[in-house]
Amino acid sequence: MAQSLDDLTSACVRCGFCLESCPTFVLTGDETKGPRGRIRLARQAVWDQGATEAFDTCLGCRACETACPSGVQYGQIIEQAKALAPPRSSRARKAAVDMMADPLRMTVSAALSALWPGDKVPGLVSRLVSGRPAAVRSPRLPAPDPWPALGPVPPVQGEVLVLDGCAMRVLFPRAVEATKRLLRRVGHATAETDLGCCGALHAHSGFLAEGQAMANGLAQKADPRLPVVVPSAGCGSWLKEQSALSGRVFDISEFLLAHGLAQALRASDGLPGVTVTYHDACHLAHGQKIRSQPRELLAAVPGLAHIPLKESDMCCGSAGTYNLFQPEFARRLLDRKWANVAATGADYVVSGNPGCHAWLQQARDEAGSGPVPVLLPELLETVFSG
Repeated sequence: MAQSLDDLTSACVRCGFCLESCPTFVLTGDETKGPRGRIRLARQAVWDQGATEAFDTCLGCRACETACPSGVQYGQIIEQAKALAPPRSSRARKAAVDMMADPLRMTVSAALSALWPGDKVPGLVSRLVSGRPAAVRSPRLPAPDPWPALGPVPPVQGEVLVLDGCAMRVLFPRAVEATKRLLRRVGHATAETDLGCCGALHAHSGFLAEGQAMANGLAQKADPRLPVVVPSAGCGSWLKEQSALSGRVFDISEFLLAHGLAQALRASDGLPGVTVTYHDACHLAHGQKIRSQPRELLAAVPGLAHIPLKESDMCCGSAGTYNLFQPEFARRLLDRKWANVAATGADYVVSGNPGCHAWLQQARDEAGSGPVPVLLPELLETVFSG
């Protein structure tokens, strides 16, 4: 049973260790833009406009959880607080989240966006959901880029469910296919089951009840005998915290590493002379506590050199719907992240979350150069398929 907001907030001893880990506090120095201040407002049950802004500007990145010595479950606190203090323009925001969580509507929207002038989200839409000019680009459908035939693979030893997701299946189908190909390379077939949206976008945007209902619906559709493999950090983190799927959800990197992909990578021709840097997606590093597995897989690729990224686990500002709802903070965080990425001089910047990928790709396109953003499954499958 979920803990009450009062019980969750009482664990905070106000030590302040969380502050310098919080991207919005680092940017502003404002106590109400940091975890400690937000927890105090939630504990006092203050739901006025100032509190709404404090909660609304939170990325939900959960870096404060990593820094907290008291084990405060801040992710649950902010989800409950956002649900109790709904964001401004909540109807428009709810419509936007509903659209992104529906593959058909997302496909239509992405197709229509090619007809709109400019590449950013239309100004009217942005002002309805945020009150500010847009920072993020409109989603566009990717050009077809199929993988070659799979080639020799080991016998099937098991079966898994893959969460294709909602926006991911529309905007990143190549990464979803790469996920399934890599699973097959370690002896696992993919059950053809449409699990639908997990509800993470809703839960993280202040619509907690809807998110929980969607997660419960997904759990009912999932074959109870099979593990659920997720190539999206935000979705995986959300589902791991839903008791109906406890112990059955795995990020793609942890599943592949546990089932022998590193050995297959070491036996491959590798990627000689290629350099990468790795960006820790927030809900992978801070939510799921997964840091070493993606790096171990990258280290197993012959000839591939890894260049450490400064502030690798600081949020890039994408944060699900954040770059749509909070464009100013999102843009400042993207500029900070891209400066660190570009300074590495790497060929590629690898991440484990589609939102991070799209946001970093926008930064590269605007800069005109720099490391090419790539999702981890795509890069690893390239080792085998070119």
